[in-house]
Amino acid sequence: MADNTPPPIPPLPPKNEAQQVIDPLFMNSESEILEGIITRECEKAGFDTSKHTLAQFEKKKMTATFISAPINLIIIVLFRTFHYSDWAALVLIAINFMIWRKFQKSNTVSFLKAEIMKRPREKFSDVIAPQLFDKCTDKKWIRLIILAAFTVLIPVVMFLNPHIFYEDADNGVHVRFYTEGLINNTELIIPETVDGKPVTGIRGDVFCNTALENVTLPNTIEIIRGYAFSGCSDLQTINLPENLKSIGGYAFYECTKLEKVVFPESLSYIGGHAFQLCENLVISPFPQKMDSIGGYAFEDCSNIHEIFLPENITEIHAFCFHNTRVKTLTIPASVERIGEQAFCNTHIEELVFEEGSKLQRIGSRAFFGTRITEVEIPPSVKEIRGSAFRSCFMLSKALVPKDCKVAEKAFKDSPTEIIEY
Repeated sequence: MADNTPPPIPPLPPKNEAQQVIDPLFMNSESEILEGIITRECEKAGFDTSKHTLAQFEKKKMTATFISAPINLIIIVLFRTFHYSDWAALVLIAINFMIWRKFQKSNTVSFLKAEIMKRPREKFSDVIAPQLFDKCTDKKWIRLIILAAFTVLIPVVMFLNPHIFYEDADNGVHVRFYTEGLINNTELIIPETVDGKPVTGIRGDVFCNTALENVTLPNTIEIIRGYAFSGCSDLQTINLPENLKSIGGYAFYECTKLEKVVFPESLSYIGGHAFQLCENLVISPFPQKMDSIGGYAFEDCSNIHEIFLPENITEIHAFCFHNTRVKTLTIPASVERIGEQAFCNTHIEELVFEEGSKLQRIGSRAFFGTRITEVEIPPSVKEIRGSAFRSCFMLSKALVPKDCKVAEKAFKDSPTEIIEY
């Protein structure tokens, strides 16, 4: 009788022996197995995936580099020229770098993997072999050098020292652009002439938000436009040219370290917010020919203790001297209107209106919170608006014309005896 007992099942090899029997490649995920096989086949064909790439990928990467690198340079030039935030420039460069990196990730293995998955019924060799004839050297270091040159080397050469650029104007040339350098950023001397033409003006925004500390301007300059030195928080000294006629709005806004300016007799106009927040500023008397000081022009200039208004001025605009430390004030006879909060929260103790005053209106809160003890409103005044002399705790007496319209709360919270005349 035949022995039908099946042969014994051989025991499984130890775990370490099983790993030796099975290719370690097949211990990975399906995707990693496929990538490993592709890499192995490429190496058999003499295609080292760490050194070589496909020509189509290299062309794509170089194109991306030659687009990305100049973009970085353009960002740097624009931000240095227009004095935008360096942090904003770094963010844009970082975004551009990440986009560039995305294009650099194209590689032979991932490309062949995608091709194989598109053609699952074909042999690996039929899919892989034709592609390897397109082999070329991977020039990643050259691409990095190009990117570094445009992002670091060229900008360093371009902006090692500051540069001033000029543009033609009707009566000479104007300063148009200024680029800060990596050195020599604190001192600036503008020449009287450029290419034989006088420098007669400074355009808006030219020096805003720069690190300038001391500026010397030629006497040929006649106009400083708006925002010219705005935000120059380190600016300490600047001379106003003796032929200067106009200072634009926000021209010296928030120049917190600016200590003193001397207004030339030629000056006729100061724009709104021109010296706002210049908390250390001391000013000279205004030129008598000046006819306009814009709103907020000297607001929060807490070191101004006296002002001498020009005789030709017709209006003191809103917030013009708000939060200054003026103690005595004479309003010229030419002034017709005092704007809202023009002298609010100042230290005025003595307020005088020149004889023959043409003043018609005192705006709301114009002298709010001042230290005036008594005041005589000129007979020309037709209106005193709300809270004009509110919270003037030392104001004991006010002489007001009979036909003047006084707002209900004009003297609220002030211990004032109002005497009509």
